[in-house]
Amino acid sequence: MGIERGGNSQYEKGEPSVEQKTAKWEETLRLLLAADPRLLKLSGKYIANDDVTIICNYRGLEKVRILDLADNQISDDALSVLFESENLAQVEELYLGINFLAGQGLTDVARSNQIKMKNLRTLVISDNHLTDSSVADFMRSENFSNLESLDVGWNEIGNETAKAIGETTSFSALKKLEMERGYINLESLKKMVQGNLMDQLQELNLAANKLDDEGLKVLASASKWKALKVLKISQNMFGDEGAKALGKSTSLGGLTHLYAGRNYFGAEGAKAIYESKTLTNLKTLVLKEGVENDPGLVNYSRPELLRPDDPNSI
Repeated sequence: MGIERGGNSQYEKGEPSVEQKTAKWEETLRLLLAADPRLLKLSGKYIANDDVTIICNYRGLEKVRILDLADNQISDDALSVLFESENLAQVEELYLGINFLAGQGLTDVARSNQIKMKNLRTLVISDNHLTDSSVADFMRSENFSNLESLDVGWNEIGNETAKAIGETTSFSALKKLEMERGYINLESLKKMVQGNLMDQLQELNLAANKLDDEGLKVLASASKWKALKVLKISQNMFGDEGAKALGKSTSLGGLTHLYAGRNYFGAEGAKAIYESKTLTNLKTLVLKEGVENDPGLVNYSRPELLRPDDPNSI
């Protein structure tokens, strides 16, 4: 900065050149990978799209299996760069939660024939601004047949995604699906739970999806869930009637963990679940939850997404 009398000070731009940023990133990556060549943890680093390009071009990534890019400033344009990078072909876990993804990038990745990240086992893209249609496109993609765990919660997922899940035949390895805080209606839920994918899932998270009594009846009566062990349906809208249907479910008899707190059922519904003659394998049963006891129920970064007590205000 050059200072002059009379208020005519001139400020030099502080933005580093591409060369400077590249040199800085290369040193940062070298040090991180020297500590653990399998893990590259870059969450909360204010990483933007140009940084992603520099990272993907780094030659020392061949041993990285876990790439954590959560809580950054990555938007749609960078997704293809990530998934089509030769240097990241061996990544098995990718974390992209809390970024600026809006949907087009995910659609582009889903439809690309240049994907190199074929070994991906875990993908977290929760807490972005992904559109329903983009997540549906991803569920129709044939690029990720090895994916075992997918978290798309806290986005705008809804009926298109539910229908695509019901129709997909491309995720033969998927065992864990997290769809917390979505917008699925009853008819789309019916289509989703009839899909072949439901028989292979071991864990399903449908917390905060506005499921009412009819929705619980659909879940409880679906002739699926052959492998399901963990079901999370907390923070929905079902009452005693839905709880009773859950307590009588025979298809959900394999559950070992059930989380159903913060719903509208009372003592009668709670008793129907607790004294169930069919849910006999439960090792963990949560019927009551409070925010004060479980801070994980609160998303402090996006409080507007919290489900209010009044379901009509959602």
